[in-house]
Amino acid sequence: MKFSMGNSNLIRLLVVALIPALPVAIVSIYSNLYEDPYLLPLEPTKINRAAVREGRVEEDLATIEVNVGWGSDWTGSMTQVRLRELVAAVLEHRTEFYRFKFEDQPGEQVNITFVVGPNSYGPFPPDQMISGIKSALIALRMTNGPEFY
Repeated sequence: MKFSMGNSNLIRLLVVALIPALPVAIVSIYSNLYEDPYLLPLEPTKINRAAVREGRVEEDLATIEVNVGWGSDWTGSMTQVRLRELVAAVLEHRTEFYRFKFEDQPGEQVNITFVVGPNSYGPFPPDQMISGIKSALIALRMTNGPEFY
């Protein structure tokens, strides 16, 4: 097969365009093949935005359970995703032992209760939840010990 000058320039253009895209394609294929989203640089951000932020749960260690009663008639600007992001951002700096539970409740109130073992702190409205977080972190440290704080 004989290439003319036009075909040669087209091939060069394709090679120049494909060389920078090759590493991205390889990582993407590898990530899909082994089902590892953390190989893709923006995938963890997408996961966090989807609000699947959860801490770690260990059988022998206490965990902060963040129980949110979400009013079915809630009209505030705070969404469940945003509330989870805010609480998780604070907790992640101090511990990895936490989990969320959202329950619908009648009314227009949002109440947050923090449970550590047999201790319960709250309910708190969203604008006062920092007090509950502080109390839960102190209880968690007292229960698990400072090495897990």
